[in-house]
Amino acid sequence: MEVVQGKYAGFCSGIKRAWRQVKIAAQECPGSTFVLGELLHNNQALEELKNWGVKTINNLEQIRNKRGIVLIRAHGEPPQTFQKLAKMKKIKVIDATCPNVSLVQKLARQLEDRGYQVVVCGGKNHPEVLATIGYTRRGIIISSPEEAEKLAKFEKIGVLSQTTFSSSVFKNICQILKKKTKQFRSLGTICNFTKLAQKEAREIAKEVDLVIVIGGKQSENTKRLVEVAGEIVPAHHIETQADIRERWLKNVKMVGLLAGASTPSWVIDEVRKKLEEY
Repeated sequence: MEVVQGKYAGFCSGIKRAWRQVKIAAQECPGSTFVLGELLHNNQALEELKNWGVKTINNLEQIRNKRGIVLIRAHGEPPQTFQKLAKMKKIKVIDATCPNVSLVQKLARQLEDRGYQVVVCGGKNHPEVLATIGYTRRGIIISSPEEAEKLAKFEKIGVLSQTTFSSSVFKNICQILKKKTKQFRSLGTICNFTKLAQKEAREIAKEVDLVIVIGGKQSENTKRLVEVAGEIVPAHHIETQADIRERWLKNVKMVGLLAGASTPSWVIDEVRKKLEEY
């Protein structure tokens, strides 16, 4: 069986940067390195972090009065989190916020300061979106065109997006919001890696009989790749090679292999090896 693997499969630059930083921190402060929230949406990668002695915490109360290193994941955090950390004198902070995400946060604040109603397109509970909204006083999250239709009218609307949001859904939302304001600005903050990965997913899907996308079940960008490829050919979302079903591969000569931005290279290699054995 021929496997066509995407060039944009696996860790994006923001995740690579965070992964490298947490690895160094774990060596510097073994057993006392903490990540605020899941570093990435991939169970296999999270297991590897546990092997390094890195602990995932859900709130800062869990490390009150402790010594160690706290890493801010690529999704970022709202300003209030950094204010609290500044008061924790025993804790060293490593800010691994993706530079693309930091830019979106800065733009959100600038738009609001200029009188725009800030709208962030993305998942309601996605950590990146919640962090970005934290840089505004009255920002609104919109996840779908249906929600955009229900939005009230404003004098000025400025639209941003989760960096891993669907390009097509973002465009649809913008078309709707343009009609609800006199002044409209769309800053199109979907990161270039995400755009290229989604474009590549469409191109590969046109060449193959089936697409398999590897990534955590909670990974939004992985879900997007499944949606994009699935519009063209059958597409399956898996986490590891153990999830592959032989019935999917019946009469399949070429399979496309994609992966979300949080998927480690060793997981991709294992899936590719298994596919090539068929």
